[in-house]
Amino acid sequence: MAPILPGVPQKYVVIDGVATFLHHTGATTLPEEPPASDRGEVVLCLHGTGRHGGDFAGLLGALADAHSPIAFDQPGHGRSGSLDSLGAVDRMRDFTRALTEKLSLRPHVLLGHSVGAAVALDYALTFPDAVRGLVICSAGSGFDFPDDFLQNARLVTEGKRRRDFDPEAFAKDADPKVMRAAFMAGMKTDPRASYGDLLACDGWQRADELSQIQVPTLILHGDAERGSVVARANQLIDRLPNGRKAVIAKAGEMLLYEQPEAVAAEVRSFLEGLA
Repeated sequence: MAPILPGVPQKYVVIDGVATFLHHTGATTLPEEPPASDRGEVVLCLHGTGRHGGDFAGLLGALADAHSPIAFDQPGHGRSGSLDSLGAVDRMRDFTRALTEKLSLRPHVLLGHSVGAAVALDYALTFPDAVRGLVICSAGSGFDFPDDFLQNARLVTEGKRRRDFDPEAFAKDADPKVMRAAFMAGMKTDPRASYGDLLACDGWQRADELSQIQVPTLILHGDAERGSVVARANQLIDRLPNGRKAVIAKAGEMLLYEQPEAVAAEVRSFLEGLA
């Protein structure tokens, strides 16, 4: 099971028949009652491919004094029900929208990592009146996988290949303890869900519509990110009328684990600019 965030209340809510695990701030509430979200900006965190809401542990703690951050585990991830990913960005988007309605969230900021970033962008295109701003982490206008990447991921789901540790997801001098923590957290999600997330990324094709997004957008990536991610992030900036980029030093794709304080500082500054 996925780790529980220390000092952060958790609860389940049922969304579309799926027991969905929330990590939130503010007072604990009764079952099926929305958690309090009256401080500052509501920030809804959308986890990455094969991940879960626990990735935002440092960020939730850093924002809780002035804002109302919430994270959740998509179906098949972490502690939420099901074993499979929803398998498509639009289905993840609609599930996210159902959750925001269940929680009665006022217009909010979406912070997405990897596939969660695609969900955030798709959500902003589909429900623009619900979005105050976007923070896009380790993603851009689309995804570009090597030819054998999806095949290898499928073989993992069939038990024909083990899940390998990917050092390129981190900066070269990353703390081994941090690398291990991030890798072990990812192991808490079934490979079938991870593979479904990859298919969702591969099938997401809305780059030509991104210029319609008008809300302020912060694009974050690590200075050790893969070149393809940086290129897609730059393409996203070119398309967004109100987008800007910040680069996190000494971080790769796992910037939420490698440099949580630096990520939190950039996000706090961005949120203050929305007032």
